[in-house]
Amino acid sequence: MHTEQKQSAILPEEALIRLFEERREEAISHTQEAYGPWLEQFAARFLTDHRDREEALADALLGAWNAIPPHRPISLKAFLTTLLRRACIKRLRHQSRKKEVPKEHLLALEELEEVLPDTGEVEDELLAQELSRTLEDYLWEQEPRRRKIFLLRYYESRPVAEVAELLSVSRSTVEKELKTLRTALRERLEKEGYAI
Repeated sequence: MHTEQKQSAILPEEALIRLFEERREEAISHTQEAYGPWLEQFAARFLTDHRDREEALADALLGAWNAIPPHRPISLKAFLTTLLRRACIKRLRHQSRKKEVPKEHLLALEELEEVLPDTGEVEDELLAQELSRTLEDYLWEQEPRRRKIFLLRYYESRPVAEVAELLSVSRSTVEKELKTLRTALRERLEKEGYAI
């Protein structure tokens, strides 16, 4: 006798975004099916406690629910990862007021904050979208290895040593490339009129 396992199909990203736009509650459960393992693994880089990771993920999903619509992300996975990173950092900063939290978790964010515009300037949604396009253009202009270094460090928040290991280069090479990337990004943003 043949037994059939019931297995829900993972929806493509475009279908997930439409569920959010249509304000259908199953958008959340389908998004967790599609991206849950990736998001859990990402949150684990910041938060050791399982409950903290669950709460950060819930905050990220709520953020997506509240933002879509009117916002329509180009990549739902990237959008969720950004929201989750913010939720994890917020939780870490809250914890650091109570007890010491390893600073490694905040280093990548602090490095990038040095070259990004003041947050007050990018609170306007149109300015934030414009900044996002500028960053995306800047990254696609970089050679593949540099782009990968930037994304691993600042998008995935990986330690410099791990980036070096993943790309089979020295730690000093990664550090030099990151410094070059940040300097060039700062110059690009200043040239385009952002106040750094």
